[in-house]
Amino acid sequence: MRTQKAYCSACDRQVEVVVPEDLPEGSLPSAHDPASCICLEFGESCTGSLCPLFEVPSVQMEENYRRIVKEIREGRDGSGKGGNGKGRVDEGSGTDGGPQGPDEV
Repeated sequence: MRTQKAYCSACDRQVEVVVPEDLPEGSLPSAHDPASCICLEFGESCTGSLCPLFEVPSVQMEENYRRIVKEIREGRDGSGKGGNGKGRVDEGSGTDGGPQGPDEV
């Protein structure tokens, strides 16, 4: 998994999203695979029942967000610190008001 920016019409700005490594640069996961749709800024400006970015139900997005946070906390490499050793997704610094890491869930 890697992170990239994508435009969210609900936030009216670029947000950080997680995408599979094999997805071409600049493209987003399909709503046909809702489990792979993860917005790292879920909940900030989400007011509807459907995520405008991925077109998946907000309940699904919340489940996906919690899953990725759990994966980061547990660390896929067995260290318990996540893939980059810092306990968060590489680019999720939180400088734009978004989650600063998995401790903010």
